[in-house]
Amino acid sequence: MGKIRKKEARKKPLTRKEQRKQKVELKKENKRLYHAGKSNGTQRVVAAAEAASAARQSSKKPKKKSKKIKVNPEDIPREQLLSGEVPSDEDESIASDFSDEEVDTLLPKKPKVEIYEPLGKTAKILKGGIQRQDENEVRKKELRQQKELESKSKKQRLKQLRLENEEEDREIAKLEKKLKLNKSKDKNRLVRKMFNDGLDYLLDFVLDDEEEKRKWEEKQERKRKLKEDQEKEEAGMWSDEEDGGDGEDNEGGNFEGSEASEEDSEEELSGEEEEQSESSDGEEEPQVKEDIYGRKRDAEGNILPDPVEQEASAAGQKYIPPHQRALIAASAGSNEKQAEILARLQKQCKGLLNRLSEANLHKIAAGIETLYMKNSRYNMNETLTKLLQEALLGSTKTNERMVQEHMVLLAYLHAQIGSEIGAHFLQTFVELFDGYVKEMATFEVEDKRLNNLVLILCYMYLFRIYELSLLMELIGRLSDSLCEKSVECLLLILQSIGFRLRKDDPLAFKTMMQRVQSQISAAPLELKENPRLRFMVDILNAVKNNNTQKLPQYDPELADNLRKRLKAMLKNDRYVVTLKITLEDLLRADKVGKWWVVGSAWTGNLNEMGTAKRKTEDQSKSSSTGFADKMLELAKKQQMNTAERRNIFCIVMSAADYVDAFEKILHLALKDQRSVAYVIIHCALNEKKINPYYAHLALKFCQFNRKYQLAFQFASWDRINDIESLGKPQIRNLASFLQQVILSGGLQLSVLKVVDFMQLDKLSFYFMKEVMLRLLLSRNEQEVFQAFERVAKNSKLQQFKQSIRLFLQHFLLQPEQLAKLKLEEEQQKLLEQRVDHLDKLLAYVDL
Repeated sequence: MGKIRKKEARKKPLTRKEQRKQKVELKKENKRLYHAGKSNGTQRVVAAAEAASAARQSSKKPKKKSKKIKVNPEDIPREQLLSGEVPSDEDESIASDFSDEEVDTLLPKKPKVEIYEPLGKTAKILKGGIQRQDENEVRKKELRQQKELESKSKKQRLKQLRLENEEEDREIAKLEKKLKLNKSKDKNRLVRKMFNDGLDYLLDFVLDDEEEKRKWEEKQERKRKLKEDQEKEEAGMWSDEEDGGDGEDNEGGNFEGSEASEEDSEEELSGEEEEQSESSDGEEEPQVKEDIYGRKRDAEGNILPDPVEQEASAAGQKYIPPHQRALIAASAGSNEKQAEILARLQKQCKGLLNRLSEANLHKIAAGIETLYMKNSRYNMNETLTKLLQEALLGSTKTNERMVQEHMVLLAYLHAQIGSEIGAHFLQTFVELFDGYVKEMATFEVEDKRLNNLVLILCYMYLFRIYELSLLMELIGRLSDSLCEKSVECLLLILQSIGFRLRKDDPLAFKTMMQRVQSQISAAPLELKENPRLRFMVDILNAVKNNNTQKLPQYDPELADNLRKRLKAMLKNDRYVVTLKITLEDLLRADKVGKWWVVGSAWTGNLNEMGTAKRKTEDQSKSSSTGFADKMLELAKKQQMNTAERRNIFCIVMSAADYVDAFEKILHLALKDQRSVAYVIIHCALNEKKINPYYAHLALKFCQFNRKYQLAFQFASWDRINDIESLGKPQIRNLASFLQQVILSGGLQLSVLKVVDFMQLDKLSFYFMKEVMLRLLLSRNEQEVFQAFERVAKNSKLQQFKQSIRLFLQHFLLQPEQLAKLKLEEEQQKLLEQRVDHLDKLLAYVDL
């Protein structure tokens, strides 16, 4: 039979899914090749790759079903049967498990497939791939090694720290031996010494709060147990006496409890035994008590004579009060305990003051307040006075910030503890000031003690410890004895609190300035040529004109921040009580007494005190208003019936210029702007002659805020509507006032729209004629045109513009009116030209 050949089928192109699959397999093969190259298995990888490719090809090829040819087994030769090349009959094949060794020997040998085991554990080979080393085991091994290294390094570090601690303990023991600190048996002695020296804040970095708390709780627990045992013992004794039965058992039980309590707390019982022994000894001696006045009394209440007083009276010496006696004893060394207390107190206060700053101001103030509560006020006042003099009153210039912080602390103590604290320091500093001023001629310029003292007194006033009148007296003392040193001190006052003085009381500042200027004018020629004096005059003028830029290094922010901080620090509705003390009272306090301290002795004349009170009352009245009596009477005549209008009137009439009046009125912080406009227009109308001062002041307010502009507009309308009550001089003043304000841009020409042009009476016609003539005949032509342009551009003022045109053409330019005006030819021509131009301007804009 001839073989029939079939045409080969064309290969179909691969789909996208098959292409992606082929790419993935190719990547896997490349990856295997890469790892196999690293493990020296290139030959096996190549063989595996060939096997995989062959498997893929075989799987892809479709199996061709061969036609079954029926063959007779008798026709098959024997050799073919023995070689095993007989085609199998699938339909009749039988699975056989038999094997014949003779037949196997005759069959051709098949090539063996070599299987190579991996480097690690043996595993099955899947699809011709290579089994790699287990990565998880390697990772676990690395982690194990890392943990071992960490544990070894930790042990090494602990060992090193232990050695360093031992070395540090040896060093501490060596230093303690040198300081002789290890000889004391009391372990808490060092801590107490640090508290006494004012170094207690260092313990915050050393002591462990939890350990201290635990010790304190254990101590309290021991005390509680001891108290319970004692109560049980007492209860058992009472039950024995009442019952009379089973007393022995109860006593035995109580004694056992008492023995246990004694073993637990021997220190507490030993202390009680000592107190009992002391009390038993004291019962034998006569009982002596001290009353609230410091006098000793016996058991019956009789006053015992003081042996020191008896000795002094026997010797004919002067009586010394107890507090001075204690101070003398401490200074002489007879009373070592008092001297030790004062030294310890000075160390504590000095430690607190050395750490004083703006950040920890409240903490330091609270610490000093607690010291005031624990110690006597006399000792605290004397200690703080001494420390403040050492810190602030040196021969070199003290830092201004440091002075401010100390004075804030002083103001806090003055408000929180009592006003006698501030009074004591004020008296001390004023007495020092009086002594320095008397010796001022001998002071050198480099000696800054007086400067520092003046700066302290300035900031005491700034924090409201005393009133302005005392500071003015101190400035008067400096200006009376004018020299180079006093000029330097006055300059320091002006630079530090000059603007504050000007704001608090402008009238007092003005009188002080005039007094200083009169002293300067009467000074000798050498002093006038001194550059410091000239600089002081410049600073005085800068403060007068409120020019802060001329003051070098002027920064009021720190003082303002400290005042706010002081207000926040005060608690329980406390505030700084301002002391109303005069300079004479402070200087005579040692002789007459301190009337400002409650309970203090005073030997002055009551009549003088009454006159002084009346003077201070009169001064307070005048200072409260800040104006002279004549000015107040004049305000009353002008019907200034409210306090606001009186103040505004007095300021306007007594100001140096319109800028000064503007600033003073702003300082009043008025809520009603109409009062300002009413008073200024009222003053402008009642002048005998036209005064441009009021127009400049009104313009300043109009440019400052639109609220004032509206206030002046409403006030002008009120005057125009009430024009019948005004005379011709007042109408002329009003016309001049409005003309100046309109031309300067403070108000618009539309302020005249309230005039009824349809029914002009004589006074209204006179008013309009005065206003228009002053506007049209003004020197600055550009200002005139700008004033009319603002009205011409407003489309809502059609009727007003037509009324203005009618008034200008038919009333102002009539020959009869021009003849009455008696103008010169040049002015008449100028008036006609400007009227024609403005008429065209108003008409053109309307079109």
